[in-house]
Amino acid sequence: MKNRPVLLLGVFVLIIFASCNTLYNTKTIDIEIVEPSTMAISPKFKNITVQYNNVNCSPNMYLNQYEEFGKQKTEEENSDSIASHVYFETFISELNKQAFFDTLITLNERNYSTIRIVDTIDYTPYFREDSATRVIMSAEQINVLNSSYFLRTNTPSVRPKIDSLLMHPQFGLYTPDQLENIRNNTGADLLLSLDYFGASDGRYFNRQLELGSELVTNWTQWSFYDLIEMKYVLAYSKLDTIKWMEYSSGLKNAADILPPRTDAIYNAAEISAENFALTIVPHWVQVQRMYYSSGHVELQQADELIQNAQWLDVAELWSKQLENENQNIVAKCMYNLGLACEMEGDLEAALAWVVKSYHIFGPKNELHAKNCMEYIRLLSTRQADMKLLELQFGDK
Repeated sequence: MKNRPVLLLGVFVLIIFASCNTLYNTKTIDIEIVEPSTMAISPKFKNITVQYNNVNCSPNMYLNQYEEFGKQKTEEENSDSIASHVYFETFISELNKQAFFDTLITLNERNYSTIRIVDTIDYTPYFREDSATRVIMSAEQINVLNSSYFLRTNTPSVRPKIDSLLMHPQFGLYTPDQLENIRNNTGADLLLSLDYFGASDGRYFNRQLELGSELVTNWTQWSFYDLIEMKYVLAYSKLDTIKWMEYSSGLKNAADILPPRTDAIYNAAEISAENFALTIVPHWVQVQRMYYSSGHVELQQADELIQNAQWLDVAELWSKQLENENQNIVAKCMYNLGLACEMEGDLEAALAWVVKSYHIFGPKNELHAKNCMEYIRLLSTRQADMKLLELQFGDK
């Protein structure tokens, strides 16, 4: 896969903060690491295509209602539809940014402004009380059932729709011919279809707490199609709630300091899209790491080497102090060698050094013990993450 990140290696130091206590001088650095996705996509899918297929593009009689500080209002603009495009474009941008797939192709959107969803599939055989005659639903049929119910329940249009689209019993909103054409025209292995986007919102003021708040809830449904084996593999519904809260002396002040309604809706769409993109692909995140600094003359160069990401050089500096008679210095340098090993991609060695550092004082030095145990936890989590990343990148 293109632009595969170096999974273990942290990037250059970005910011250094200093803090002191009576026992130790510590500093923290910001680094970037790769985290696995929480929703695993098979590594066989190297080329994907994404389509805006939102059936909720017309004004929705439920979602065009909103509350404005205790008053029920009806919007004139179709902010749902605008937010859905913000969501889709942000999702595509975030996937491109992470560069996990070899290719990502965006298809032309489908227009459902005059089309209502109709399901004529007979589900009776699947819900018979008699287990002897009850028919077992396939995974594809379960996806169609869930998708159909969600889409038909959540798309009450303000205006009547003159056309209909029949749910396909195996592929939902698509026909086999349409999926085959998408595969042949794009060369994609996987189709991601945004079948639904809806947003509900409201602005509120609590006089007792003197607190203004703005709430946006995004409802989405995605369908995942395996274009290699021609299967409807997943109908995935998601709900996100984004909230703004501000202390306010009164209702008018709350209206002024909270984001404008449409700004909040569009910003919430961006947040939801970014979060979902990071749910399905491994991604870079910024984290902090602590290390011990020292006024020891032979260790004063360490900060400069860390700032320049010269981890092998600074590791050599710390290694020379392992025979020092001052056990404080030895414990610090062992801990720091764990950080150097992590930055150079050796998590096992990093854990070994931090464990050794812990045993210099054991639990007697509570602060150092706490620092070591926290770093051991972080490194253990990274080891588990690495196994997931190997699977997600198809290394094993």
